[in-house]
Amino acid sequence: MTVGTTIAPEAAQLIEAAHHLGPAITSMRDEFDRERRLPTSLVETLRDLGFFSLCLARAFGGPELSLTDFIRVVEALGRLDGSVAWCVTNGAACTWFSGFLPGDFAHQVFVEERAVVAGNLGTIGKAVQVSGGYRVTGRWAYASGILHSGWTAAGCVVLDGDAPRLGADGAAETRTVFFPTAMAEVIDTWHVGGLRGTGSNDYRVADLFVPLSHTMTFSEPPRLSGPLYALPRHTFLAATIAAVPLGIARAALDAFRDLSAGKIPRIGSALLCDRPVIQTAIGRAEAQLRAARAFLFEACDEAWSATSTGVALTLEQRATVRLACAQVAETAKAVVQGVYDAGGGTSVYESCPLQRCFRDVHTASQHVQVQSVNFETGGRVMLGLEPGTPVL
Repeated sequence: MTVGTTIAPEAAQLIEAAHHLGPAITSMRDEFDRERRLPTSLVETLRDLGFFSLCLARAFGGPELSLTDFIRVVEALGRLDGSVAWCVTNGAACTWFSGFLPGDFAHQVFVEERAVVAGNLGTIGKAVQVSGGYRVTGRWAYASGILHSGWTAAGCVVLDGDAPRLGADGAAETRTVFFPTAMAEVIDTWHVGGLRGTGSNDYRVADLFVPLSHTMTFSEPPRLSGPLYALPRHTFLAATIAAVPLGIARAALDAFRDLSAGKIPRIGSALLCDRPVIQTAIGRAEAQLRAARAFLFEACDEAWSATSTGVALTLEQRATVRLACAQVAETAKAVVQGVYDAGGGTSVYESCPLQRCFRDVHTASQHVQVQSVNFETGGRVMLGLEPGTPVL
């Protein structure tokens, strides 16, 4: 039986826990929007239940979920609220670093402190090597969940003087550094339409010393074995992002089902749910969403099967996962747009769940890992060309 058709007990428990959190999360939505962050009480609940530890290595007491189980859990949260799912998928994805970081430091962050980690892996910062570590300077954007994080990650280019240090392959050396969030300046930039509750602000540091033990590089193999940590970085990250629009689109269909059972359009005498044109539209939307979801699970299952047997993913396998993620994002937008339109004037009110789904799905789908440009990348690979991007 394939991974995509089985659910680990830990994942099943989290999906059930998500279901029980539904009423509490719904009651907090206005606070998400007003404060542009998740309430501390909700963050603590999510942490205590294990939602921020989905990729934590078993060596540190974590569940080390499969890729498809990770998607299932985040999808369940996305069905409740996009901001909650987004914060969890980013925070939980950071526990993937437990397979790469020095063991003592990983234990400190993820076990002793039970910290949520935020940050941006884009190599925007600059790191100058000094005795015992690096001096780091930079400004990064989109640090989802940084306001409730204990540690922050940041991608850097390592410099020799004023120029990037080059590796044996001629490429610039890069390193991801970790520092307590309290050492960074968080810049209030997250004034947006969708995913308002994620607090995805900018942050910066200047000449901050980071010990070598608090850094890692993807040019070296993971410190821990296992299929999860053998996944290519961008394959893993793309799937974690795609899980969110998948859940939001399902939430939109749920909300429209409730709306259509009680709404009679001004021009007409039948309930929305009794109109053949609506029935057809919902039937198509359901089929499209399930097809995109099945493609994602199939692609992730194939990738997981490869790394489970110690085989590196081929370029085509990586491109297939990326295509599936882009297809999920595009389909999710189309599904939400369809039910938003069908909801008529009701959809425009902030009190209508379709309004939130509309804003959130379009924001989530702007992420580079799932944007429509990935169809071009996948198409190039399928045609036997170079992908044209290092983000694969």
